[in-house]
Amino acid sequence: MTGKSEEGGGRLGFLDSVGRLFRTVETPAAKTSGGQFAKLESDFDAVVKALHEKIEERRRAPTAEVVVTQSAAESAAARELQRLRRMETFHQAIRADIEAMHQQLGTGIASADLDALAAFCQELQGIEEAGQRSIELLPRIRYAIAERLRVEAGRLAVDRLVDRLTRANMTWPDPTQYHPSATPEDIERSRRRRLAGLRESFVTHRPKTTAERMLGIISTWGSDYPDQGSPLWREVVLEGIAAGMRAELLREFVALLREDVDGLVRSVEDSIGKELAALRQLLAGGVDTAERANEALGSSLQVLDEVVPEIAWQQVLAKSASARGEFAK
Repeated sequence: MTGKSEEGGGRLGFLDSVGRLFRTVETPAAKTSGGQFAKLESDFDAVVKALHEKIEERRRAPTAEVVVTQSAAESAAARELQRLRRMETFHQAIRADIEAMHQQLGTGIASADLDALAAFCQELQGIEEAGQRSIELLPRIRYAIAERLRVEAGRLAVDRLVDRLTRANMTWPDPTQYHPSATPEDIERSRRRRLAGLRESFVTHRPKTTAERMLGIISTWGSDYPDQGSPLWREVVLEGIAAGMRAELLREFVALLREDVDGLVRSVEDSIGKELAALRQLLAGGVDTAERANEALGSSLQVLDEVVPEIAWQQVLAKSASARGEFAK
């Protein structure tokens, strides 16, 4: 899939086709009174003037003090530059290991694919942020469908990775330091618990985190990465493999939905149309309590959050062997 615009919709343009399901209502902006604005303007100017005077005062300070300040700033800048260089070195090293592991496991994902998939996930992040808490139809539908695809792709990616590791006679690295008295059974149970916890955490990752992990970036670590080749390092490499697989699945699912946009829209229109008719009937009868209004709103949003994504997912399942867990050997 390329980054070129398709019918003006971009890579995720299939969701724009449901735009006809709603109309945007323009409301006039509230005007600010002249008196209020004049006071705001006066206060702002006074603060700016005071800040300007402070700057001039510092500029007229003794030269020695300026030299000390500049020296401290230069030292801080040098430390920050050193930190950024160290972080970039780690990122390059772990990405190289991720690319090598993709090749070793035969995933078919190359270096250029990782960059394209990361860009795709960043775009998906924007879609989710725009619609996550919206009560407007189109943004809410965009978010709901994208969220369902994200969760399903996350589960499938972990299963695919475990399958690849098993066929390569590889086990999940375990950074846990065990007590000398730990039995092999204890260690195996601990490994399974850790993998289950990582699986659960991985599925919750937002698209932005997926984009970072497939490149070996753990933003909260900064430049404090573990030793290269250590169990924790190898664990991050494998998480990067799963993230790349997840993004690849997401891209496939989106492409499949684009193939039958009209079918998706017809199904969505039917579901929302029924809900709209029920709401109109309720309103015609009179909504006399806040409880009834909240109940009606909750029912409507549930259609957008649950029914519509299920329609989209069933459409993907019907066409995708990957979505059904039938991974290529």
